[in-house]
Amino acid sequence: MALMARRRAIRRFRGRSALLWIEARRMKKMVKLTGRPAAAGLALALSLGLAGCGGFNGAEQAQYDVNYAHPITVETDVATLNVGVMPGQPGLTASDRAAIAGFAAGYRQRGHGPLTIATPSGSPNAGAAAVALSDVRDLLSENGVGGGDLAYTPYRASGADNAAPLILSFKRFVATATPCGDWSANLAYNPANTLAPNHGCATQSNLAAMIADPADLEAVYLIEALTNDRLRE
Repeated sequence: MALMARRRAIRRFRGRSALLWIEARRMKKMVKLTGRPAAAGLALALSLGLAGCGGFNGAEQAQYDVNYAHPITVETDVATLNVGVMPGQPGLTASDRAAIAGFAAGYRQRGHGPLTIATPSGSPNAGAAAVALSDVRDLLSENGVGGGDLAYTPYRASGADNAAPLILSFKRFVATATPCGDWSANLAYNPANTLAPNHGCATQSNLAAMIADPADLEAVYLIEALTNDRLRE
C-alpha cells in the first residue's frame, strides 16, 4: 500500500516536486518518532515549498517562466547549395569554391546523414556538370567531407537549361524560439505580476541561435519524455 501511495504521489507531483513530497513525508515520520522541533520546522518548510512549486502547469506556467512562454523547438531542415555550371566551363569559379568550402563546414558541424550531390541529366550542360562533379568531390574531400559521407543522384533537368546546377544538400536540425514583438500587454496594470508577452523572447532566440547542433536537444527532449513516462508508471 505504501508503494502504491508513493507512485500516486509521483504521478501528481513530477520531478522535483515528487522528491520534495517524499522528503517531507520522511521528515514528518521523523517528527512523530522523535518530536524534534527542528525536524518539524524542516517538514513544514518542505511542505510549503511543495505547495509553491506544484501549482503551475501548461498555460499558467507560461505566465511566469520564459522557457514555457517562449519554448525552443527543434525541426528538421534541408540545407542546399546550387552550383551553376555553364557549357564549356573550365572549372569551378572562386566564389563557387568558397561557397562549397563553407557548405562543407556547415555539414561537419550540423549535418546528419550523407551529403548528397545531384547532377543534371538531359540539359545542354550535362557534360560540363559531370566534369564539375569531380572538382566538387575533390574540394569537399579537401574540406573534410568525403568517402562514406557522400551520396550521388541524378535529376532530370530541362533541355533548355544551359546552367542546370549541381545541387548539394544535407539534413540538419534547426532550433527556433517563438516570434518576438508582442507588445500587446498593458505593462502599467499587472496585478497578477505575470511576465509581459515579449519578456525573454530575444534571449530565447539568441540561445537557440547559439546551439552548436540542435540535434543534441532532441536527445535531451527524448530523455525527459522517457523520464516522465517512468514517473507516471
